[in-house]
Amino acid sequence: MERSAESRNVDNYEMLAEYYDALLQDEEALSLWLKYIEEEPFSSVLELASGSGVMAGILKKKGYDITASDISEKMKEVSVKNYDGEYLLLNMTDYHLNMKYDLILCICDSINYLYEEELDAFFRCAYEHLNKNGRLIFDMHHMDRLKEFEEQYIEEGYVCGVPYQWTIMSEPEEKEISEHFTFFTEGGMIQENHNQNVFEPETVQMHMKDLFQVRVIEDFIENEKILIVGYRK
Repeated sequence: MERSAESRNVDNYEMLAEYYDALLQDEEALSLWLKYIEEEPFSSVLELASGSGVMAGILKKKGYDITASDISEKMKEVSVKNYDGEYLLLNMTDYHLNMKYDLILCICDSINYLYEEELDAFFRCAYEHLNKNGRLIFDMHHMDRLKEFEEQYIEEGYVCGVPYQWTIMSEPEEKEISEHFTFFTEGGMIQENHNQNVFEPETVQMHMKDLFQVRVIEDFIENEKILIVGYRK
C-alpha cells in the first residue's frame, strides 16, 4: 500500500466520521439493540453518542419522539444521510436539558470512551433526564475483548476508494483498548487514535446502584458486548 510522506493526526472522528458507516456498521448489533429497546413500551428517547445517526433514524421512522446527540460536530454533519431530526451537540457526562425522557440510549461501546471517574457524572445526568421508571440502555466491551486483542489486529483495504489501515491492540493490565486508523488520502496520510477503557460489569453496577435497578445481559453479543439496562428508581 503506497504511503504518503506527509502525515497529520486529527481529533476523534474528524476523518473517521466520513467512513464510519462503511467501516463499522453492524447489522447484527442493530437488530439486537432494537430487540431490547422495544421490549418495553416508551415514547420519548434521548440518544447519547448518536454518531452517524443510524439508530436515531430507525427509531424516528418507527414513530418515536427521538432527540439525537453527540460531542462530535463532524458526526453531526454526516448524520444527515441517516437522520433528519433534532441533533444536539453535548457531552454525555455534563448536559442540562429542560426535558425528561422515557428512554436514554447510548450504544456502540460509547461508554468505554469514559474513565471510571466519569461514570458517576454519566449516570447522574441520565437519571436527572429520565421519567420515573424510565430506562437507560447502553452496551460496553466484554472483558474478553482484552484477551482477543492482546495480539494486534490489523485490517487493510479500501473504503470509498481510499486506502486505509485499522489496527486494534489491548493493554490487559491497564484494561484499555486502542484503535488506530490511518487513511492514505491524496492530500497525505491522516491518522486517528481512539482509546477506550474496559470496565468490569461489577464496577459499572456499583456506580449505578444508588440511582438505578440494574439488569445485565452478559451474552448480548457473546464475548464481545455486554448490554446493561438501568431502571430509574
